[in-house]
Amino acid sequence: MPYFSKKQQYAIVAILCFILAFSGYVIYKNYKLKNEFVVNASNESVPVERIVESEENKEKPLEIKVYVTGLVKNPGVYTMKEGERIIDAINKAGGPLEEADLTNINLAQKVKDEQMIIVPKKGETNNISPTSTIQKNEKININTATKEELQTLPGIGPVTAERIIEFRENKGSFKKIEDIMNVPRIGPKMFEQIKDKITVD
Repeated sequence: MPYFSKKQQYAIVAILCFILAFSGYVIYKNYKLKNEFVVNASNESVPVERIVESEENKEKPLEIKVYVTGLVKNPGVYTMKEGERIIDAINKAGGPLEEADLTNINLAQKVKDEQMIIVPKKGETNNISPTSTIQKNEKININTATKEELQTLPGIGPVTAERIIEFRENKGSFKKIEDIMNVPRIGPKMFEQIKDKITVD
């Protein structure tokens, strides 16, 4: 067995202590890094763009339909966003004509679903409120309704409304509401949606 002097023994002990300390430090660092990785993986941050997109989808306003008629350039049914004003609806209809009277219309009022906005002529009296809401039980006479009025019915767009008008002009008035199914593209499924909202009287 080799003989070590006191000085050599102290040196060996010092080296062993250094090796043990260094090994402990390396093990500790690896353990800490591993734990940090697990924490970061479980608490992964969400990109700001994704958060903003989610908030935008959540706060997206509902779409509603209003009927703008009277002294406007393009009367018709328009899709609006909840919170928009009557002035926005009139502008969507092309704006008022020169003879239009806006003095009795609250242009700042928020629009409502199924609302009918009537822009009257100057000096004209009207027994219908300029911003009345169409009643749920009010029926559309398919023999006399205009293209715009027909478009207030569920599933009826501009093309179908024109077909209804062309049909009654060429074939005569509808005798019963079921006759509307003779119009191209109007079948039993669409009839079920509108039958309680139409009349021939």
